[in-house]
Amino acid sequence: MKKNVLLICLICFSFASFAQNGPRERIKALKVAYITEQLNLTSKEAQQFWPIYNEHEKTVGKLKATGRRLIKQVKEAHNGANGLSDAQAGDFLDQHIDAEEQKSAARKKLITDLKQILPNKKILRLIKAEHDFNKRILDKIRERRRHKN
Repeated sequence: MKKNVLLICLICFSFASFAQNGPRERIKALKVAYITEQLNLTSKEAQQFWPIYNEHEKTVGKLKATGRRLIKQVKEAHNGANGLSDAQAGDFLDQHIDAEEQKSAARKKLITDLKQILPNKKILRLIKAEHDFNKRILDKIRERRRHKN
């Protein structure tokens, strides 16, 4: 009896914590499931693939956050981009280019690292799966926005 109560409590807390993670965590979970399904990795490939991919996602996530911060700073300037001096605008552009170059370098590193453990065809399927997943998410967001209006 005590085990059943403990099990029920554990399940309830698990659902509660999953619900608190919010939309970003749910999207990440859906992305992992979609990529897993599309790549059809062997257990050995999966053990090697996910740590590399997760590290890449973490790096890119930080770079995207930096980009969002830059955009927010431009918006918070007195009159948006118009409120910046040309030198300030140049600084923002340099930071933007740097972040984009870092994202590109991270993507190149991901592909280079994956070539060590996966066949090239699976890497191409990963690229397609990521593109398809992002397109599906954007389509769902657009659909929800249309229904709200």
